[in-house]
Amino acid sequence: MSTKKAEKDAERALVAARAAVDEAERAVKKLDKRSRKEAEELSARLEQAAKDAKKAVKRTERTEKAEKAARTAQAEPASAGGTAAAPSTGIPTFHGLRDRAKAQGIQGYSRMNKAQLLHALGEG
Repeated sequence: MSTKKAEKDAERALVAARAAVDEAERAVKKLDKRSRKEAEELSARLEQAAKDAKKAVKRTERTEKAEKAARTAQAEPASAGGTAAAPSTGIPTFHGLRDRAKAQGIQGYSRMNKAQLLHALGEG
């Protein structure tokens, strides 16, 4: 084999090797992009799951607090403090309704009027 032919064969092999290396680098970049994208998506899902878990904990705490307040309200006599009902008429007072709505965990109770509170509590 001549030297020139060996050099040409070596040069072709080198070109082929460079092409293979370039193709491999592109494949790695593509995988790297895909991996990064998957990692970002997993991170976002993890953050959302953490937020959802915090909300669930808060909701559970509010529910427990409301149940405790409801048990406390049931244990106290209805006329204690005059908050549950007007003494002579038996009609619930606005403040009594608000206390019960708070104890039951009704959202927006603080902005409701007496009629809305009665409706939200299922009495109207």
